[in-house]
Amino acid sequence: HDLLAPFLWPAMTPTGAAKAFIIAAAVLIVACPCAMGLATPAAIMAGANAAAQRGILIRDGVALEKAGKVTAVIFDKTGTLTIGKPEVTEIYEPLAPSLSPLGGERVVRAKRDRVRGIAASLARSSTHPISQAIAKLEPEGGAPQQPELSDWREIRGAGVEGKARMEDGEWKMARLGSLRWLKEAGVDLASGEKFIAEWSGQGATIVGLAIDQLLAGLFAIKDTVKPGARDVVEKLRRQNLKTFLLTGDNALTAASIAREAGIESKNVFAEVRPEQKADFVKKLQAQGERVAFVGDGINDAPALEQADLGIAVSRASDLAREAADIILLKSEIEAVPEALGLARATLRTIKQNLFWAFFYNALGVPLAALGFISPILCAAAMGVSDLIVIGNALRLLRWR
Repeated sequence: HDLLAPFLWPAMTPTGAAKAFIIAAAVLIVACPCAMGLATPAAIMAGANAAAQRGILIRDGVALEKAGKVTAVIFDKTGTLTIGKPEVTEIYEPLAPSLSPLGGERVVRAKRDRVRGIAASLARSSTHPISQAIAKLEPEGGAPQQPELSDWREIRGAGVEGKARMEDGEWKMARLGSLRWLKEAGVDLASGEKFIAEWSGQGATIVGLAIDQLLAGLFAIKDTVKPGARDVVEKLRRQNLKTFLLTGDNALTAASIAREAGIESKNVFAEVRPEQKADFVKKLQAQGERVAFVGDGINDAPALEQADLGIAVSRASDLAREAADIILLKSEIEAVPEALGLARATLRTIKQNLFWAFFYNALGVPLAALGFISPILCAAAMGVSDLIVIGNALRLLRWR
């Protein structure tokens, strides 16, 4: 110690009270936890800025921390794994007895136009992408049919219904929605089983129209899987994350979409009602999973809220955005593995920063207390520790 003193503080005379005062000052300076105070916020700020540059809006530091601990990712189907612009591909019109033609091709076409008109009118007031696809239906011939409707209402996760005025002036209950909902209402779907099986196997969503308890039409609606969906699932798998598909569609349609996206069949869950999505998230959480839910609709809000991490795409409803922790401003799910990877990198940086900050204090305090480093060197050491912590955090801006 006496040999080092001339090199460490040549202007100091290490005697008595002066020496004690300088050692005390050195301990106070080197013990300052400024680097520890910077370790976490510097990394969070750099991580959030790096995410924003990539079109990923992170609500707060808590969301960033949760994102770094995710173990399972659940995808909604429509508008998330798929493009979200479904189109009616094929229509099946069994012409139920109450709508059956009395003769002639022209009359048959008029009856079909009537069916399509009822379906389009029912769908027109709904904002659901599938409803909007049906609302665009045009008649095969003649003037567009605009039947009168009353008592219209939308049933979340099921469909729409209302009373429609028939050609004879009689008002009948018309329902347009999921096949499961129609079955629960007592509608016999036996005549359309072949159509349902064929188009469901091709990944189409089947929507039915019923007049009272009679099946009036089936609509095969296809939505294209996003081009990068399979690559996204593969990237998540390489990050050791489990992927799930959750949808209100039937099992055949869900299985077809999952195959295209590369999601394992055992992780596909179909015919799930909106309120059941949140229950499914709870089930995974009870198994010890940290769950991220990716969705875009009003129906997804409960699941987004229940999940450890909610991720909403840019075209998401306002309610879904409010419930989400992360919003993908570019709307593309390619940002999901990037967001989760960046979050984990941020957590690693926080731990690294805390280590270096603690290392400087743990090493500096004993040396200062024993008189081996002067207050000037202590101040320089703490400045260097701050620079190391900030510099390490700024590396996140170049993260790939």
